[in-house]
Amino acid sequence: MKKVEFAELFMKKANLPSKEEAKRQVEVFVEVLKEALAKEEVLVFRGLGTFERKTTKRAEGINPRTGEPIKITPKNYIKFKVGKDLSDRLNVKKEEPKKKRTCKKKAK
Repeated sequence: MKKVEFAELFMKKANLPSKEEAKRQVEVFVEVLKEALAKEEVLVFRGLGTFERKTTKRAEGINPRTGEPIKITPKNYIKFKVGKDLSDRLNVKKEEPKKKRTCKKKAK
């Protein structure tokens, strides 16, 4: 789903007057999310999950072409841990239909 499609769905769910208003609110949310993560804040949305900025460790690797050692610089990434409510919703177990027992007739 693209951002425009998400904004349309958001407009319908929130009873907003226009797509432009929904798109603006989605963009504001995304911008606030980016700013908070840039400040290394942990964002917790109960039921949805947790956004957290993490950093990889500095490491040493080997250049596959030359075989020389190289330094791998740390990089930032976003970790999202799914909340229990969303996890339960995504992993709903479908009940298998119960097998009907059939009785076999005895031969006479």
